[in-house]
Amino acid sequence: MIHVSDVARPGLMISQTWPRSRECQGQTRDAIEIALKENFFQAFQTVEIPYAEERKHIAGILHAQDSPSTYCLARVLNENRLNLSDLDAVNRQKSYEKVIQCCDDAREAGADAVSFVSGPQPVEPQKRQEALACLKDSLVHICRAARSGPPFKIVLEPLDVEAHKKGTLGTTEEAVEICETLHQEGLDLWLCLDTAHMILNGEDPVKSLAMAQPYVAEYHYCNCVTDRSHSLFGDRHLPFGPPGIMDAVKMADIMRESVAMGFFTAAAKPPIFCEVLKRDQDDSFQVMQHCREALQQAWKYGLGAES
Repeated sequence: MIHVSDVARPGLMISQTWPRSRECQGQTRDAIEIALKENFFQAFQTVEIPYAEERKHIAGILHAQDSPSTYCLARVLNENRLNLSDLDAVNRQKSYEKVIQCCDDAREAGADAVSFVSGPQPVEPQKRQEALACLKDSLVHICRAARSGPPFKIVLEPLDVEAHKKGTLGTTEEAVEICETLHQEGLDLWLCLDTAHMILNGEDPVKSLAMAQPYVAEYHYCNCVTDRSHSLFGDRHLPFGPPGIMDAVKMADIMRESVAMGFFTAAAKPPIFCEVLKRDQDDSFQVMQHCREALQQAWKYGLGAES
């Protein structure tokens, strides 16, 4: 009997389950410790952690548990109106320099990866290809700088292009092309694939994973509403099920194909996350349980095995 933990690392996104943890010293650490008591989650994603003492404490916890973690800088970039694909060279330089600066904090927090998004596409859609070229240049600076310290992965998450988030990047095919270009320059770039972004781009998540598999560092199961007339249209990190289209059955289909194509293996054990955002009326523990149950149920449906 195959268990999910045999071939993947079930992860918890502290950034979603405890979305305000960065605002108070110690809360990110406390959230990770609470999650570890579940004896299920083996990987974590956080946003930036502003406190040096807390970062060091978290690094010790992660090392003791052999738990990989991703230090996500999407909020840092968005909140400061930074854009790695900006046609404005001055702001773009500020953007990639900010990522490089935050890499030191990520190392101090014991992170195995630093992730971010491309930034919004230009107001004039015909300039998106030019913005993609700017993004590549930013990534070269970041990937080169990342080699100067203890190694970790630089991870880029493609967004939807036209539906909701409207990022410069983009489709899985475009993301793979960027990875291949940097690889030819001797630089390593990895991808985070997210079911919501792929679906909103009109992609089949299984085909996209097969295309990008050599470069995929982590995978997000995320619900989305595809009905443009619905008030919740887009990628809003909803619980699984209606009004979104991602439920346990759909997740199970993706898991089954992921095993068949060799993405889930005992050697690779990629981190997999359910991306569900805690709203003000929600309880963090309940959101965490929802994510755990969704992974367990989908794995049972998909592989006919308990997780």
